[in-house]
Amino acid sequence: MAHPPASDWSRHRATAITVVMAMLALVLFGPGVANATKDGPEEVGIGLKIDQIASIDQKNKNFTVVATLRIDWTKPSLGFEPGPGEDDYRTYTGTKFLSLVSERGITWPAVSLYNQQGRLAIHNEIVYLSKEGRVQYLRRFTATFQAPDFDFTRFPFDVQRFKIKLDSIFGERRFVFRELPELSGLGEELGAEEWIVTGVSTGLSTQVETTGIPSSRFTLEFSAKRHLIYYVLRILVPSLLIVLVSWFSFFLRDYGKRVDLASGNLLLFIAFNFTIGNELPRLGYITVIDAYLAGLFVITGTVVLANVLLKRMQNTGRDALLQRLDRFALWAYPFGYMILIAGIALVLA
Repeated sequence: MAHPPASDWSRHRATAITVVMAMLALVLFGPGVANATKDGPEEVGIGLKIDQIASIDQKNKNFTVVATLRIDWTKPSLGFEPGPGEDDYRTYTGTKFLSLVSERGITWPAVSLYNQQGRLAIHNEIVYLSKEGRVQYLRRFTATFQAPDFDFTRFPFDVQRFKIKLDSIFGERRFVFRELPELSGLGEELGAEEWIVTGVSTGLSTQVETTGIPSSRFTLEFSAKRHLIYYVLRILVPSLLIVLVSWFSFFLRDYGKRVDLASGNLLLFIAFNFTIGNELPRLGYITVIDAYLAGLFVITGTVVLANVLLKRMQNTGRDALLQRLDRFALWAYPFGYMILIAGIALVLA
């Protein structure tokens, strides 16, 4: 028997796979998929509210929230006739409602948290179904989300953006999101002590990352800046005190003690650097605090070398030149710090 050419065999094989996939979709999701575009896409109301910000992990660039998801959807075929003494609505758990939908061959407008990391912890899940077929789905959950937009260039004066992206599992030919603005946003007690929320916004868009076909996406985004009091009290004030004490040492005539003080200051600034480094990921760029500490290193290191040189000049009896250089250093030292602070202020402006 003659076999078909390789190209024909590949074409027949692809056709067979397509037919099998289509039959599988009909079995799994019912006639709703086959008639997806008959009456146009169905509208699905989406609301997402962040009740608590559990944590913000800067090193791993993610954040964890406790949030409430609301989905509003109308499906007349889910309607019912209330029995004697029965309310106009019925209440289901999430699992029981999905079983009801599956039994009736109806496609549920499932959603996916696109930038979720790790497991999703569901605290409660409930569905209200009215006699007309209006569905109100509520899910309260805790989840961790990726935050790839973190930019620490201006740290600790940075403003960071946090996003939660919620995608439709089905294409826009089947379901289209409609925003529920009154049910979206941030709670009043977020619990993020280190951060001050500066803004929140929501929006709808079309994406192809989840399914490979145009699908609806709902995005909740908020921005936040840091409480600066921690960095002022733990870094800025101590470093300024160290600078001030170092400047007072220039009034000493014992150059050996000057070298000891400047060397001790250099070690303190190194300790500051390790403290800041433990809070941030290993970045490929310089932050504002890095530039500040690097400037302190350079100035303090220069002071150590200058005092060693002055000590050597004292030992060799070059007192006249020594006095001139000492007077110059007395005013050049604070002036160097003022230049450093001015440069950082220009960067932040």
